[in-house]
Amino acid sequence: MTWGPGWSVEWKRAPATLRVLEPDPAQVLVLAPQLALYYNDPHNRAMMAHTQEMSIDDVVEHYDLLRAEQGRPLMLFADGRLVGDADLRGIGDGRAELAIMVGERALQGRGLGTAFGVMAHALAFRLIGLARTSVSILPENVASRRLFERLGYVLDDSPAARAIADDPTDITMSLERPRFERTYAGELAELRFYGASGSGSLGR
Repeated sequence: MTWGPGWSVEWKRAPATLRVLEPDPAQVLVLAPQLALYYNDPHNRAMMAHTQEMSIDDVVEHYDLLRAEQGRPLMLFADGRLVGDADLRGIGDGRAELAIMVGERALQGRGLGTAFGVMAHALAFRLIGLARTSVSILPENVASRRLFERLGYVLDDSPAARAIADDPTDITMSLERPRFERTYAGELAELRFYGASGSGSLGR
């Protein structure tokens, strides 16, 4: 099964309905101002190692470049409100690098990162058909490391994993599909996948 702009996964998880969507270019243009605010928050910038602020045009260019390199950008919504984004990049040979950000500071540390992580990995493993995902984390980003550990990630210093590190001090971790699906079998059963038309469930 293939997927692209307009596909999404939804999780009615009290107290909010969560949605992860691959946006089309028009949606990126509309939501880029809010994303710029999230990217430029001082705490978020530090955890993502961004040295410069991003303008609205920079955000749009970032999404365009990600697509041009065959990556898959994702936007995160809670009750219809944009609260962050994620992406899959370097897709090939059954694996990809994943990044995720709950950008709204008031919502960080409340379990939303884990919930959105489950949803993003459901798209990666079930719709794209990846076998493994990897992440690169700043050593000081303790919250992010804990998030990925909850998702089932383990330390990975293999050449393939280290290739995604931006700095030699970065921590690299990986997750294999079977481990993820065993850990989150119950949660995965609650997810609903939708096509670009949004007209119906595509099943598990």
